[in-house]
Amino acid sequence: MGDFRCPQCRGPLSSNPEAYRCQACGREYPIVFGIPDFRLFPDPYISLEDEYEKARVLADEAGLVSFEALVRAYWEMTPDVPRQAVERYIRYALGAEGRGRACLETIDVHVGWRWSGQVCLEIGCGTGGFLLAARTRFRTLIGADIALRWLVVAKKRLEGATGDIILVCCSAEHLPFPDEAFDGIVGLHVLEHTKDQQAVVSETARALKRGGLFFFSTPNRFSLGPEPCVRVWGVGFLPRALASRYVWMIKKIPYRNIRLLSCFELRRLLSRSGLKEWSIGPARIAECELNVVSGFTRVLIRIYHALLARPLFSSVLRIFGPLLEVVGRR
Repeated sequence: MGDFRCPQCRGPLSSNPEAYRCQACGREYPIVFGIPDFRLFPDPYISLEDEYEKARVLADEAGLVSFEALVRAYWEMTPDVPRQAVERYIRYALGAEGRGRACLETIDVHVGWRWSGQVCLEIGCGTGGFLLAARTRFRTLIGADIALRWLVVAKKRLEGATGDIILVCCSAEHLPFPDEAFDGIVGLHVLEHTKDQQAVVSETARALKRGGLFFFSTPNRFSLGPEPCVRVWGVGFLPRALASRYVWMIKKIPYRNIRLLSCFELRRLLSRSGLKEWSIGPARIAECELNVVSGFTRVLIRIYHALLARPLFSSVLRIFGPLLEVVGRR
């Protein structure tokens, strides 16, 4: 699928080997390392200049090393992240395909058959694990992410993969696609990292075909477990203005550009989006996730899964469980 639209004005685009140009508003979008960059604003964690430099180094390295080595090379270029967290992030990236398969199995259960279609979009695709897992189910898969550097890593992961898989750099709040373009849209652990969550859900509604399916998973703000990004207990129960100071006091690490949602906040977002059919529930944690947590946490997850199987606990876990999933149709 190469039918892009200007994310600023929705105008048609012309292209050359170096850039796309909007025929309506005149804005240009470069093609960088073979990936079109349709961002209207940069990733909040890094400036455009620094990211282009990181992406260049990764692109140069990609032809020389394995996918895992490229992930490690990225974190070696990011020295301000604690080493313990780096190892956890590396394991998380390596397990992305397993989480993608688990996501597809969950969707299959919801729809009652093996979910497939013509064109599927993943927003916040990261290193491309879901794309790899879903490549036999769709004629075309599009992976979108605001982080160009991670798309360069995803390109390495997808090297040699069969199927039509396209990587696009953009924000989830301003998708560079026409209305009703996709049979399915998936967002795994992305809502909590976006700048305008209402815009993300509304863009999902706009870009989804009538009858198309969408699926989101996101950590629960009111989880009784630790906040998954920084592993600190109780963050979601604090007023948002105090969360960053609290995390710094406990762990001396920054807590920014993260906004966890409760089931009540998710319901409000969905109600305002124009999506007509959806449900919110507590989600299972993929088996591959057990490899990146402590033994004690593993026991808690087993207990959580046992409780999920009991309908009596479903409503309670939707409020206080660790992970929420949203599935529905337009």
